[in-house]
Amino acid sequence: MQGDWNAKVGEDAYPNWKDTCGPYSNIKTNDRGLRLLEFARYNNLMLANTLGLHKASRRWTWHSPNGEHHNQIDYILIKKRFQSSVNVGRTRSFPKADIGSDHDLVLMSFSLRLKKIKSSKYTRMKLNLDKLQDPEVAELFKTTLGGKITTLLLEGAEDTDTDTMTTKFNTAVTETYHCDPWQTPPKKNPWVTNELLDLCDKRRALKRSKNSPEGYDAYRTINKDIKKQMQSAKQNWIEEHCKEIENSLKYNNNTKMAYQTVKELTKTKQPRASTIQSKTGECLTEEQKILDRWTEYCSNSTTASPMGIQQFCPAPNH
Repeated sequence: MQGDWNAKVGEDAYPNWKDTCGPYSNIKTNDRGLRLLEFARYNNLMLANTLGLHKASRRWTWHSPNGEHHNQIDYILIKKRFQSSVNVGRTRSFPKADIGSDHDLVLMSFSLRLKKIKSSKYTRMKLNLDKLQDPEVAELFKTTLGGKITTLLLEGAEDTDTDTMTTKFNTAVTETYHCDPWQTPPKKNPWVTNELLDLCDKRRALKRSKNSPEGYDAYRTINKDIKKQMQSAKQNWIEEHCKEIENSLKYNNNTKMAYQTVKELTKTKQPRASTIQSKTGECLTEEQKILDRWTEYCSNSTTASPMGIQQFCPAPNH
């Protein structure tokens, strides 16, 4: 909101109206100025061109015909929530603008900053399959999951809804996975040892008390140790793989093992395909439509050809 209010807001009003105006304006406030401040406070507004420190000639907005009197009577009002978006250094009057008026041009530099809203994406559950290499853990997992699936199969004799059965099976697997002892997630990097994980747990505990001098010193010390040991462990891991490559090529003449080791060292994460083709060849990107397409395919799996849905198409350009 902007306009010629014939209102003079002065420095004497700033102590009582800090939430509405800035300290850089006229010397005294008139009655219209008080009414303007009341209007601004009632509507949660701020006088933008009183926030920045400028010389007097860049604050004045009106000049008398004889050039002896100058006042700031033109204001730009903004919502308080956008106050941080105002460039106060470039929000002022421009006395040299040729506009044929006794008022000066008043401009505001405004850069809107919007909050970035993170969309809730589906996070894939990571299974720690290494735990299942232990025969006891594998047998326990098999028994627990088998009992739940048997119950679902008995219930499924009456319920023929594919979506309902799929949801129940997913819930059974998820609940079984979140039970000990296989709920521990796998290591993100293969060179991270259990000793390093223990140190990370200690660092996480010390982080809460690092505001105190003793806690800060302890946190800093263990943080340095973790970084050094991480670098050393990674270097040792790379050297071991390089020796395996050398032995595979030089002594064992096993090129397949050598190429597998090189691939493990140089592989990059590949994104999963999140699109699928419909029966007519249309590219489906919405999660519900993809589930409906899989349901349609599974329902007609005895007669339909799998080629219709096994070919993924590239994601559409955004």
